[in-house]
Formats: sequence, C-alpha cells, structure tokens
Amino acid sequence: MSDLAQGEPYLQDRNRLRSLGETGLLDSSERQALHRYTQIASRVLSAPVSLVSLVDDRRQFFAAAEGLAPPWCDERETPLSHSFCQHVVKDRQPLVVNNAREDQRVWDNQAIDDLNVEAYVGVPISDPQGNVLGSFCVIDDKPRRWSGSEFNLLRLLADAVAEEIELARRAHRAEKAETDLAEINREIAAAHQRAANNSAAVLHDLRTPLQVVHAAVRTLAGHPSIEESASLSKTIDMLQRNIGQAIELVKPGGLHGVADDLFEQVDVAGLVADACRDLIASETIELVLSLDPAKALADPMMIRRAVQNLVSNALRFAKARIFVSVSVSEKVVSIFVEDDGDGLPRKEDYEQVWELGRRFHTERSKTGLGLAVTKQLIQALGGTVRARPSEQGGACFELLLPESDFSSSSTQTQHS
Repeated sequence: MSDLAQGEPYLQDRNRLRSLGETGLLDSSERQALHRYTQIASRVLSAPVSLVSLVDDRRQFFAAAEGLAPPWCDERETPLSHSFCQHVVKDRQPLVVNNAREDQRVWDNQAIDDLNVEAYVGVPISDPQGNVLGSFCVIDDKPRRWSGSEFNLLRLLADAVAEEIELARRAHRAEKAETDLAEINREIAAAHQRAANNSAAVLHDLRTPLQVVHAAVRTLAGHPSIEESASLSKTIDMLQRNIGQAIELVKPGGLHGVADDLFEQVDVAGLVADACRDLIASETIELVLSLDPAKALADPMMIRRAVQNLVSNALRFAKARIFVSVSVSEKVVSIFVEDDGDGLPRKEDYEQVWELGRRFHTERSKTGLGLAVTKQLIQALGGTVRARPSEQGGACFELLLPESDFSSSSTQTQHS
C-alpha cells in the first residue's frame, strides 16, 4: 500500500515551494513552449497523455498537458490522491510504472480509475539549485513495458522543459521586481510633489510680509530726514534692491532653485554599482561594470530606481551577461545598461520603447511601465534618455544627466 506521508517534509520544503512559486506558472495559462514538449513526448513515445506536472504541498498543477481527458484538461490540477508525480518529487528520482494495478507504490492511487493511468514514466523537473519542482511524464491507458531508449528520450525532453521553466522563473521574478519598482517610483513621485507643494505654500506665506516690508521701506525712502542723509539713503537703496529681489524670487515660477533644495551631490558610479548588485545578487547572469567617477546634482533614490528599472528589464532578456557603465563627456553623465539578448524586433522600436504601456515581448512583459517611468524620473532630474541596438547583441539604454562640479580623472573597471 502506498504511503502518502512518505517524503512529505520535502513536499513542504520552504525553498522548494519558494522556487516553485517564483516560476509564475501555478494557476497561470498554459505556455505554448511547454505544450510543444508534451506534444513531442506523446507522439514520439506513442503515449496517449503527456504532462508537465508541478507539485506543491497539496496538489499537482498541469503547466502543460497533451491528451488529458475532461474534466481534468479543464481543471488542470488534481489533489495528491490522484498524483503519481508526487512520488517523483518526494523521492527526487524518476518513477517507472509498467502496470499500475500491480505496483505496490501506486496501486491504490485514485488516478488509476479516475484518470485511466495504467502505465507511467515520470522524470524530475529541477531548478538550478536542485529543488525538484515537479515531473515531466507520459501516461498509457494500458499496461506497458517502457524501454530504455524511451526513458532516455523522456529524460532529454525533461531537461529542455526544466530550462524553459527556469526562463519563466527569471522572467516572472523580473516582472515582479518591475511592478514593485513602478509602485515605489509612484510613491517617490508623490513624495516629490508633496515637497513641491510644501515649498509653494512656504513661498506663498512669505510674499505678504515681504510686500509689507517693501511698502515700509518705500515710505522711509521718501521721508525728508532720509533724503538729507547720504548714508541713510544708501542703506535704503540697498534694502529696496534686496527686498525687490526677494519678491521676484517668491513669485510663482520665480524661484528656479527650489528643486535644487530637494537634490544633493550624488556619486553616480557608486550608486549605480550598489543598485546593480542589490538587484542581481541572486541571479546567474554575470554583471560587468565599467564605471568612471561622476557626480550629479539629483535625488539619489530617483537615479537608483531608474537604473534598477533598466537592469530588471535587462534581466528578462540577457542570455549570459549584463553590461553597465558610467561615463562623462562634455559635462554630461551617461549611464548605459546593455544586455547580450536578442534586442528589440525592429530598429524603429527603439524610438517607441519609452512610451507608456509599450511592449515588444508580451510573454516577458506584463505592464509596459518600467521604461516609461524611467524616462519620467530622468526628465524630472533635468536629463534625457536614449535607446539603440547594443554591440553586445541585445538592447542598449542610456540615461543622460547634467554633471555637477567634480574633479577626478581615474577610471575603474570592475567585474562581478
């Protein structure tokens, strides 16, 4: 008799469940790429059913299925009482069943009668850390002796399925990071707006007393005793000039330096390095940094969010490396983020990529917010953005900011 409690701690393993959730495949629509592998397995092995089965701590979910009968093809999941794949996950090794009704490991499993499972071969689907997320399997509706060549073919296909699931996991994590960053960016923008409103309120409150002082000084200027004294007249003239300048500054739109009160000198190279490493620390993608010393008068959080948006975007499309650089030319600080992926489909897409809601790879981008928000952040800092094909093979995004006074000629190149 099979024991559903066997291997139960591994089904509930926190790291395994976290990795499974990060794929974004549970309770999602079927990915065409995964479905193609189930079609191939079913046809090449002459098996009525093939499944990409992801197993959590209470059920198995079919991320892709070929030949599954109703209602299971519509529900796309079963409880563990109907799961052969749970044994693949619990034991972390393949499961081969030639005759389910005579195999003591599964003979009482309800999938035999309800899903018509008479023979089964399942191979583990693992993430790069070795966590077994589920099983890639084929099923026959009659007893069958599986050959070694059939098993080896299924194992090769399972490796390809695991790579596709890893791509889905990376894309889902990057998408979630982009959504989180977009929300943070909105909060930052709201905070800056509140600060601007507060500054406007303070300036408004200053106008009245300044007007009163201005009127008082003009009255004094016309007094006979003031006109008779050269030193007093000089003092009054000085007061009138300075009060006049103060009134001009507090007029609406007159205080051009208000925004600078919200900014500070930012070490752009150091900030970019920290932002990249924070985001890419747990990834298998290599980060290549080339950073020239540069400073800009800005809000460091706004630069950090803009860079993280671009790196999150690059993580979804990079094959092996992301290149990030900082350089200075003609008083302009340039931040480049490039990847070695496939780039945008057409050259003209690089002119439209910053538009709100614009998406060019719908499978890997859900919101289309990240680049549009990045443009808004950089423009708020008095800068601009550009995009073009990268010499690395993918896309290159550039952030340009005005340089503030900073003298240094050393250059450092780092690899992470």
